[in-house]
Formats: sequence, structure tokens, C-alpha cells
Amino acid sequence: MKPTTKRVSLVLACLLALVACDSGAHPGVPNGPTVPPTQADAEAVAYSFLAAWDNNDYETMFGLISGRSSGIGSVAFAAPYKDVEQKLKLRAHAKSFEIHHDQTERQGNTVVMYYDMTFDSGPIGKFTDANRAMRLTLEPTGQWRVAWSSMDIFEGMAGGAKLNVVLTQSPRGTIYDRNGQVIAEDGQTNYAVKLVTRAYPTKKNDDCFRKLAEVFRLESPKLHAAYDGFTGKDFGFEMGTLSQDDYAKLKPQLDAVCLLQYLPQTTRTYYGGSFAAQTVGFIGGIPGDQAGNYPGYSPDALVGRQGIENYWEKQLTGESGAQLIITAPDGTPIRTISVRKPSPSKEVTLTMDRDMQEATEKAIASAFDYATWAQYSTGAAAVVLNANTGEILAMASYTTINPDCFLPRTYCDVQQTIAQYNQQRALFNRATQETYALGSVFKIVTMAAAANSGVFKLNQVYNDTTGLWDGTRFGDQLRKDWIYLDKYSPEKSHGPLTLIQALTASCDVCFWEVGKDLYSAGDSDLLKTYANQIGIGVKTGIDTIPEEAGYVPDSNSKLNKVGVPWGMGDTLNTVIGQGDVQVTPIQVARMMVGIANGGKLYHPVLVRRVGAPGQTPTYEANPAPPDDLKLSTQVLEGIQQGLCGVTQDAKRGTANFVFYNWNFDQIAVCGKTGTAQTGSPYPNGWFAAYAGKAGNKPDIVVVVFVEHSREGSEVSGPIARRIIEAYYGLPQEPWPDYWTGSYDPMLDPTVTDGVFHLPKKK
Repeated sequence: MKPTTKRVSLVLACLLALVACDSGAHPGVPNGPTVPPTQADAEAVAYSFLAAWDNNDYETMFGLISGRSSGIGSVAFAAPYKDVEQKLKLRAHAKSFEIHHDQTERQGNTVVMYYDMTFDSGPIGKFTDANRAMRLTLEPTGQWRVAWSSMDIFEGMAGGAKLNVVLTQSPRGTIYDRNGQVIAEDGQTNYAVKLVTRAYPTKKNDDCFRKLAEVFRLESPKLHAAYDGFTGKDFGFEMGTLSQDDYAKLKPQLDAVCLLQYLPQTTRTYYGGSFAAQTVGFIGGIPGDQAGNYPGYSPDALVGRQGIENYWEKQLTGESGAQLIITAPDGTPIRTISVRKPSPSKEVTLTMDRDMQEATEKAIASAFDYATWAQYSTGAAAVVLNANTGEILAMASYTTINPDCFLPRTYCDVQQTIAQYNQQRALFNRATQETYALGSVFKIVTMAAAANSGVFKLNQVYNDTTGLWDGTRFGDQLRKDWIYLDKYSPEKSHGPLTLIQALTASCDVCFWEVGKDLYSAGDSDLLKTYANQIGIGVKTGIDTIPEEAGYVPDSNSKLNKVGVPWGMGDTLNTVIGQGDVQVTPIQVARMMVGIANGGKLYHPVLVRRVGAPGQTPTYEANPAPPDDLKLSTQVLEGIQQGLCGVTQDAKRGTANFVFYNWNFDQIAVCGKTGTAQTGSPYPNGWFAAYAGKAGNKPDIVVVVFVEHSREGSEVSGPIARRIIEAYYGLPQEPWPDYWTGSYDPMLDPTVTDGVFHLPKKK
């Protein structure tokens, strides 16, 4: 006899109910002999019990259990069923059953009925618990009732046993660089390195701190400030992590100067301990207020908390699996009911070059460890782009972070360290999420607007005789050029300059004259139009990570903001990148890409592809076509000429001293320095450049930005040079000697750009 479906059983139950109703329809009147309870009656009761479970009707279910079983009470009876509903995350009517009538057995007043129960569970999916047995007994009233126990929920649930849904995940997907080198990988042994301040092998903690700064991209002056007071005391402080390879290579060097503990751990390992942390991201526990964003995750799961790790979380994790297990009170597994395997995680391949990223991060960290200006600086950023595709080769944001500090179990001093990160804004990607005044790098925009519109011609000469621009003639103020304020400059004015030469010399006076002509031309929004056109003050369209749009003021925005019409002073501030101008370093890099390659303004690309190993990728980069700079060939070539003069023109170039011994016949470098006011003696420094083999088109764009430091030429220029050297495999130029002298504050915070001239040696 084949198993009968629920519908047939329902008909059977109804017929039995009708018979029962008919036999008792006339109370007190003899109805003939009583019909003996049958096996079919028992199955009808079982059906009613299971149908009530399907509808979560626990009251009806309780009414169908035996008198002996009902001593548990209705509330205690319903509780484990509700617990099952919650753990399995069952939807309404997500249960069904099938009774195997051909297997039903009766022995006197007992019937054993066999059936299958099917569940549709959120974490487990649809599964069937087959060949379940239900025991029914004949009560003294002549009715069949379920001899219920908790085993009727799931076999094995007795004696305090618990039903558990154990969520499982595949190993998190690996993140690779453009060359297939590992950036982040799961399940790898690494070592948390703790500094023990009890003693130092060389008796000099400075030897130790300098080595720690080099390895973990820290600053030795800050290590002194933090740990000098603990010398001779048995304290331990985590410095960072080492991979197995780095542990083998660097341990002897570290042990020669430091007393260290190396604590092995198996966690997600990032190349170099911390790799592009604000861009690649890191993993950590699910934030308490975001639990609802991770359905199907175990409460103790680790998830991407920033950058690539966060954006591609679902792909890197894969769909969760689950096991439905009954365990004894002590946790011992009793029975596995169902298993759903997790789907394989996917790998993410970036456009980043691991070696270039490491070189970029080390260049910034080394500069901060070496220079006296670093004591005032609050951070830095650097971007390296492919000049012909817009692909991101490196993106560094300083200060960086230790990913270990976001793990639930860590050797890191979490509370103190994360508080420090928040104070330093270390979790923000300074390359894309922070905006800054652009300073004299904005003069590229000004030159483009003036020359392309015809307001000021490329070969038009302005003669700066004083280093001053008398704006009082036009209702403005007397303005001072950087060269006038630079106490090291032998000249106090620039002399006669064309617009191209003015860009090379970063002549403020010349650009104020250009600004006056732009204002007089009557189009107050021309600068904003050209800025947006060449990528400044608008989002770059970078994939995966958040970015800010920045801001370039115009007449409407000022009127709406402060209720005052646009004036000449607003134009004069904007032409040198001051006033309300706010940009991101990635915008500046994108603009330089467009200039370097002849007019194609690419959208930066960070992720090349995503997919499971050996399978067709589920995502491949398909960036939008590049925008056009919309500059005439003549204007674009004029800008390029001015930028190349910045590094090569020994008389006027504001970064020529940075490249004083550079072989331009081997590698051509062109760029623009910029220094932006901060309202303090410590301005923000910019250097934006592109480089390529001499005679060929440029290969890369490099933008370096340093907060609260000095002129861009003095601070950002040497860092950019070191990054370019790393790209081409050239010997590293030592850091400038003038970085180690006593800090010489800027004399006037209104200085906007300039050459740092070394004092003459005695």
C-alpha cells in the first residue's frame, strides 16, 4: 500500500469525525453497540496533531496528547516548539508531513505510526527528517492520544538535550594583487609581536625603536614618547604582526636590538602585517548595531569592516552553510539531523601592485620617522595610477592601522589603540574620503580655464617686479607672493613670465593677474566649470570604496552659503587653490592622468575581477569610457611644458632642487608643487607628478599629500621622488639633510607655494 498524502488523510479524519458525531447525536437514547477504536482512528489523531504543528497551533496539539503527557502543562509543552521555530527561522506553513500508512503498527492499546516531516528553514534550507515514529495510546475514555515526549519534536531531544543550528562558512576568499601575489589570506599562521620593555640587547632603546619603526611602519619619536617611561619594567606592547616568511627573515634582526615576544596565531593574514588598510580593509566582529545586516551569519562571525573586505563581503564569504545538531547538555553531539554545505568563497583580484603599495607605504612611514616636520603633521596620503588606464597601482593613507586590533581575540590593547585611531582619523582613507585645499596645484585648472577660453594667452607676459600684487586698485587688498615671503630666496620677485613659465615658477602674482582678467571677463563660474571638466571638485567614479566629491566654489554657492555676491577676491583666492576649494588626492591624480596621456580622463579602477578559483569570474572590471579634458592641443601641451619645467627648469622650477641630480634622459618627470594654508604655521603640502621613460608616453601618475607640514616641494616632493624610484627600480636618494635640522616654522600662514632654498653653508 503506497503512502497516503495529507489530503487523503484529511478525508479519512473527516469521515471518522462524522461517525463520531453521529454516534453521539442523541444523548440518553440507546444507539446500539459502541464502535471499537481503530488504527485509522489513531492515524486521524496523529494527522490532526501534525496539521496543528504545521499551523503553530500549540493549543490544539496539547489537547491531543495523553493524560500522562499533559502533566507538563501547556506553556512548557509549547516552549520547545517555539524554540525550534526560532532557531530554524521557519516561515508560516514552512512545515509539511507525510504519513506512511503501510508501516503503521498496532499492539493492543498502542499504535506506532511512521511519517516524514519536512521543514523549510532559513539557515538550513529545505530538509526532511524521515522515518519518524509517533506513539499513540488508547485512553480510558476510548480516545487515541499522542504519548508525547520531546522526542516527538526531533529524535534525540531528551534528557536536557538541545537543538542547535551551527552556521558554517567556507574559508574567506583570498585577495590578490594584479600580479597574482597574495594580499590577504585566511587560515595562515602569523605572529603578534610584543615589545618587552624590561631590557634592550644593545642597552639603547633607540636602536630597538628605529628597527621597529622600519619593520612596522611606525615613528621612532612616537615610540620614545610612548615607551621610554617603561624601560626596565616588565611590560609588553604589541607592535604589529609578522607573516611566517617575515618572521623567519626579520626575527634575527629584531632580536639583535629588541626584547620581543612572538605569539603565534592563526588569523587572516595581510601582507606586511597591515596592507593598504583603509583601501583593502580588515575583518572584525559584527558591530552590535549592524547584526540585522548579516542574516545567516553566526553571531561570532568575522566580517569585512572596511574597503574591499567590506564591499565584497558576500563574495569573499560565500553563502553560509549550516548544521542542525542535537547536543547533550555538556555539548557532546548526539545526532546530526541535516547539513547544508557553504558555497565556495570567491577571490578578489585588484589592480594594485603589491610591491608598489609596499614601497609607497614605506616611503611615507620612513619620511615621518626621519623628518622634524613630522612632529606637527597629522597624516598623509599617496596615490599611484597607471597613466594610460586609470588603474590604481598604490593607494596609501597614513597613519595606518593594525588589523589585529579589530579581532575579538587579540593581543592588541584594543581600547587604547582604537581610541588613538579615532583621534588620528586613521580609519578614514585620506586619498578618497578627506578633502583639502589644493593650493598651487589648482593653478593647472586656472591656466586651462584662462588659456582655453582665450582670456589669457599662453605666451602672454606678465612682469612681476616686486613680488606684490596691489589689489587695492580693484577694491581688493595688497597680496604677497610666496617668493616675497621666502627668507631663503635671493630674489623677491619673479620678473617677466609667460603663462607657461608662471606655472613652472608657481608665480602667485601672475595668477592673481590672470584671476583679475577672468573676473573682468564676467564669467564668475568659469573656474568651477573647467575644474569639474578636468576632474576637480567632482567624484572620480572609483569603484568599490567611498569617496567625497569635494567642492569648487561658484557665484551661486557663495550667495546661497553666506548671502553675499561673488567678488574679485573670491576669484583671486580660487585661482591659487585657496578659499573654499576642497579636493581629494584621488581627484588630483585623475586630473594628472588626463594631462599626462594627452586628454583622456579615466575613471580610477581598483578591482579587476571577482570569482571562484578555476571558474568564470562573476565580475570583471568594465570601466566607463574616459571623459575628455576638452582642452585644445595647444593648451594641453602648454600645461605639460609648464609642468616639466617644475622639475627641470633650474631657474624657475619649484621642484628642481628635489630632482637636482635626476637623469631626465632616462626617466622624464613632470609635476606641480602646491602648498595650502591651514590657518596655522603648518601648511598642507602637495606634489602631483607623472613619469615615463624618456621619449615615451608617461607610465604613472604619483600624487603625494602631507597634512600640516611645510611647502609641498620641500615635503611631498622627496616622497614622490622615492615612489618613482621604486617603480623604476632606481637607487633611493637619501632623505634631505634639511629634514633633520631644527624645525623652522613658516613665517606667515598666508604663504601659498614656493621653493625651499637651503641656507648657504658656512
